[in-house]
Amino acid sequence: MRHYIINKKWSLGMMLMVALLQLTFTSCKDDSDDGGQPVITAVRVPDPAKADSTFTKAGPGSVIAIMGQNLGSALKVYINNQSVYFNPTMNTDHSIIVQIPSETDGFKLSAFDSSIPDEIRVETTHGTAVYSFKITAPGPQLTRIQGTYPRHAGDILNVYGKNLVDIEKIYFTDVTAARLDTTEWTTPGGNHVDVASYNDVTQDHHLNTTTNSYETTSVLQLTTPDLPFDEGTLVLECASGIVYIPYTKVPGQPVILGVSTDMPVIGETVSISGREFVQIESITYGDVTLSPNDFTIAESEDGIEFTFTKKPSETSNPVLTITTPGGKASVSFYDYSCLLVDFDGRGQDNGWDPKATVETAASTAAPFSGDGNFAHIYHDQIGQSWWGTMVYWRGGWDAGGNAIAFDLPSYDVIPANASTDDIYIAVEVFNNNSSFNNGSFMGYFRYFIQSDNEDPVPVTDDAGNLNPEDQVNQYDNGFSWENYDEEEGGFERPVLANINDLAPTGMWYRHVIKLSSFLKYKGKTYQDVVNGKISQLRIQYINQGARVQGTVDVFFDNIRLYYNKK
Repeated sequence: MRHYIINKKWSLGMMLMVALLQLTFTSCKDDSDDGGQPVITAVRVPDPAKADSTFTKAGPGSVIAIMGQNLGSALKVYINNQSVYFNPTMNTDHSIIVQIPSETDGFKLSAFDSSIPDEIRVETTHGTAVYSFKITAPGPQLTRIQGTYPRHAGDILNVYGKNLVDIEKIYFTDVTAARLDTTEWTTPGGNHVDVASYNDVTQDHHLNTTTNSYETTSVLQLTTPDLPFDEGTLVLECASGIVYIPYTKVPGQPVILGVSTDMPVIGETVSISGREFVQIESITYGDVTLSPNDFTIAESEDGIEFTFTKKPSETSNPVLTITTPGGKASVSFYDYSCLLVDFDGRGQDNGWDPKATVETAASTAAPFSGDGNFAHIYHDQIGQSWWGTMVYWRGGWDAGGNAIAFDLPSYDVIPANASTDDIYIAVEVFNNNSSFNNGSFMGYFRYFIQSDNEDPVPVTDDAGNLNPEDQVNQYDNGFSWENYDEEEGGFERPVLANINDLAPTGMWYRHVIKLSSFLKYKGKTYQDVVNGKISQLRIQYINQGARVQGTVDVFFDNIRLYYNKK
């Protein structure tokens, strides 16, 4: 059998944990090694609150103390039949301290290889000790249940989630998930009905490149037992934890988890994520009603898509509602009070050059239907540009030629105490295959929010240095040079990113920038934003690099404030 040898050097943090373990377990006898048969009696962890507790399982990356007798002169320590590093100078007759390797180190788990034994083995000069011990997979998650309604004994249910492995027990309980959410428990109570059998449909174990850790996309298929209750909870007890999800015999109330955009343009695809999208009767927003022929429901019943073909009236309720036999779910949608600039009458062009063109779908060759008027910034193979084309609009002008601030949403729409971490400048954009985000083109957009008393351009001193205080209302997409001479730079997020830090091309979508990205709003509330007013907004193309040219072809519409309520 192949052994995976891990020679991982211990960090300072590891050494501190070792010291803690040694202090914690000073109650152990300090006899010298008598050469007798080695024995493992327990496993403990470096937590003084758990000094008297022993464990039979732990996750990768954990530091553990292998306790026992005659463990001195250890030659090898194996976990799951894989050699792991230990520091011989920390080895005593009664304890060996090790860190369980992670999967990214090449360590294998028995959850994904049935030939791997769940045990610790210590080989010494005078014998071998073996101890049953489980290395657990990452904690399980349940996301949804899918199956026909109404549900009866014998019906097949598909259960979706992550890390649904090392399952010890599956059952239903008549205690609701809402009740479990609000009470303390070790094991869910109530009347339990066990699931007699289930099948693994999908166990996709893979490396998540975002978190640099392994996870498993799981789909289980189980047969519904005869349940004496109509509402309760499905519970999975896995080696690494207990998870649960609501269960009903009839359709449950739908839940909306997210909408791809709150203010789409005509022709844009709107995606809704959630659960219990079962037998949808209608979707409404404002005074617009979509029939079942107007939208598509995912086979998994956790997603809906529809093409936005009609705006609601400004006087209608700015809410999107999904109605099913199980109830209704609603979310804020197309709230005109959040809209600052729509290029159709809201806001006024500041008149600065070079400025974006205002176009309609009929006047442009762009491959989309569009929505009334929109702004367009276009450059073919442009190089360095320190003062580029801009969308620079204000609330308006008064009779004396002074800026009029934009009307901002009321506190009923965005609470006064809402953090600027949760409030965004949102813009519908269509990036027509521009050169952004290709790893070499240094182009980006500069965002500028201006109050009545702020200069439109950052001020420099006689030496040409910018005063940082004059840039608090400016955000440069997090751009910074890594090596100016070599023109190597980077961004804190993709140019024109959506709320998930993705920047698609060839489609309309919602692009967002947190207000807290502007230093003037960092650590502030919405009330601070309202008190300071927003008089002017600018989105300006900038390219600080001279070596690489690129194409900029971007359309903008519906500039607004968006509150990502949590």
